[in-house]
Amino acid sequence: MDTDIIAVDVGNNRIKIGWFKNKILKDVFITPTTNIKSLSFPSRWKSVTPIYVGISSVVPSVNPVIKSKILNFFGQINIIVIKPGNCNIPLKIKNKNTVGVDRVLNCVAALKLFAGNIVIVDIGTAVTIDIVSKKGEFVGGLIIPGPSLWSNALTHTAMINKCKITEAHTKIPGKNTDEAISAGMRYGIPGAINNILEHVFKKYPSAKLVLTGGESMKFYRYIRFKKYVRQHLTLEGINYVISENSI
Repeated sequence: MDTDIIAVDVGNNRIKIGWFKNKILKDVFITPTTNIKSLSFPSRWKSVTPIYVGISSVVPSVNPVIKSKILNFFGQINIIVIKPGNCNIPLKIKNKNTVGVDRVLNCVAALKLFAGNIVIVDIGTAVTIDIVSKKGEFVGGLIIPGPSLWSNALTHTAMINKCKITEAHTKIPGKNTDEAISAGMRYGIPGAINNILEHVFKKYPSAKLVLTGGESMKFYRYIRFKKYVRQHLTLEGINYVISENSI
């Protein structure tokens, strides 16, 4: 019998919603988190009859609206908001209840896909670099600002109002403010990631590198280490947790 699951990843800037059939990701759509009140599911999903909906959220205030939208579209259905402690992975960190559930779900999915000994780089609003040990434990990670935080921090200063950030403007030196910020992001973000990874791989030299996140493909070619790409790793983690614990 076919099994449909809907996975919802609520991030600071974007909401990703994925449809899994028999544990295979069939379709994804993405909407800005700020547009949550106008969220509508695609008409092509009208024939989807999910058994469960799993939600990973780092913006709890959005959860009631998401639940309402799900019930309106799919009818009465089991909705599970996933917490870090629900993920069936040992958390060898401090303050386990405060870690971002998306980070833990990334580790769950990477562990299923690549076994242990993994470094996961998720490039989104923030850049998180997380580590799964050979024993399959989430042992912690590092966090730096992502592209939107980087540009927002600069454009909110007194001398910089609105800037066009484009990949085309990456020459050194930048000839105006837009070009200078664009070039700074182009070299600064992957430069920081590469430098961090260099130190991480000194401690975990045989670890596999997995790249994910909404901004990952913008920087993929600048990450100089061998890597695997799973753009929707958090959605995959939600599917694994729901499939293995609720069905």
